[in-house]
Amino acid sequence: MANHKISVSEALRRIETGESVRDCSVDFDHVQVEALVAFKLSKAGIEVPETVIFYDDDDIAYDEAFEGDWVRVDTAASDKTQVRITLQDDLKQWVQENNVPLEHLIEQLLDGFYRTQKMLVRKS
Repeated sequence: MANHKISVSEALRRIETGESVRDCSVDFDHVQVEALVAFKLSKAGIEVPETVIFYDDDDIAYDEAFEGDWVRVDTAASDKTQVRITLQDDLKQWVQENNVPLEHLIEQLLDGFYRTQKMLVRKS
């Protein structure tokens, strides 16, 4: 659980310098966060409320590979599942040296894989 609240700018500073934000909660009251900033925070394990994310249409590139309407996918968290993985020594060292948050990374990878699979099934 988070020990103390920090600002969005403090969270970004900590992320940029490689400091942990795991024991912090970010104060999103009365702020708007650009989509790319929200992405950075999310990658570091900080859940950004959708209501504070600001999208600038000029920053969004057209993707000709995408056709159709966006479909909202429920992201509600459910029961946690524990997974045990074994890493090769060089990969383990890299993860430790770079403070890679494996739990968050694996969650994001699985979430992206799942969403992609659902979209592919809908298109076929």
